[in-house]
Amino acid sequence: MFRLDHPQKSPLFDYYAPLGPHYRGLLSIPHSGENIPKAFEAYLSGDLRAYKEDVDYKVNELVDIEALQQAGVAVLVAHVHRICVDLNRAENNCVLFWKNNTQGKALVVKEPSQSEIDKFIETYHRPYYEILKSALQDLEKRKQAPVSMIDLHSMPSRPTEYHLKQNPNQKMHRPDFCLSDRKGKTCLPQFIEFFQKELLGKGHEASLNDPYVGGFVTEYVDQFRTNNIQIEINRSVYMDEGSKELVPNKVAHLRPMLTEVLIKGFEKFDS
Repeated sequence: MFRLDHPQKSPLFDYYAPLGPHYRGLLSIPHSGENIPKAFEAYLSGDLRAYKEDVDYKVNELVDIEALQQAGVAVLVAHVHRICVDLNRAENNCVLFWKNNTQGKALVVKEPSQSEIDKFIETYHRPYYEILKSALQDLEKRKQAPVSMIDLHSMPSRPTEYHLKQNPNQKMHRPDFCLSDRKGKTCLPQFIEFFQKELLGKGHEASLNDPYVGGFVTEYVDQFRTNNIQIEINRSVYMDEGSKELVPNKVAHLRPMLTEVLIKGFEKFDS
């Protein structure tokens, strides 16, 4: 089995290997990282408040990673802040992509040279995709059926200035969860519908491909033999969006519920 230490300690990410006899799938969390490497400081505004606006804040703490490992699910958690290198974008568009945050606050004050960009890609972007590729290839070898893969994110409770520029006609109300499969391209219908049904059964709103259809991770993983979706969690479900802090009683409800739903789905589609 493709294994590293539990987890591999790295300034880039932690990889939590599956435990027990079954290796059922992979959970990726690419946007919860808050680490801004020193090499990026000269290119950024220094506005720490502006940096926090679009982090998928503490999403890695909204699941019980040990329980997922025991259920045979590997978990990959990135540490690098998305304003430095956005791991949910392709290599040619990932370094310092966010010139402003989604509220319009300036983030980037200076552009790096092409050689610096190439170094950032090699150092921060490629290792995440190398471990994704290795884990998925190992899973493919072990399974007859498609491999289960979920990319976990969080979203603002309302569309921001950036989102409204992208789509002025989108709804102002957002559901508790948005499940995405590139509009039916990246999984069997019953895979995404299972997770939607489970979340609805727990009393949560759960939409399909609205307001998001999936990102680059979802697109990249589709080259493998997978059932592969993106899940966005509405930030109002677990945090105070003004203070940028977790709300303990909300997390206490969400964490076991979401972990249970994920494990149930990974087990159901394991073979």
